Amino acid sequence: MERKNMNRLPNNAPGKYYTTEECDGCAYCASVAPENFDYEKDTNTYFVARQPMTSDEEDFVREAVEDCPLDAIRVDETPQAVGVQ
Repeated sequence: MERKNMNRLPNNAPGKYYTTEECDGCAYCASVAPENFDYEKDTNTYFVARQPMTSDEEDFVREAVEDCPLDAIRVDETPQAVGVQ
């Protein structure tokens, strides 16, 4: 059984949403939430350039998480990821 690589990509903005090395650069996330995802040409991957700032952005990023064909977008809701001390 092949194990998925779940390493967080380094360009992700700090916060609960992030992309992993599983990303293949399909651009689905950027088409759904263009304000929040950006492209890294050298690695052909997308990353969370900005965490959602509005409820609409949150909805769009959640949609990208749910529909990513490779499950390469993750949510970390631990206190340190969401900024709760």
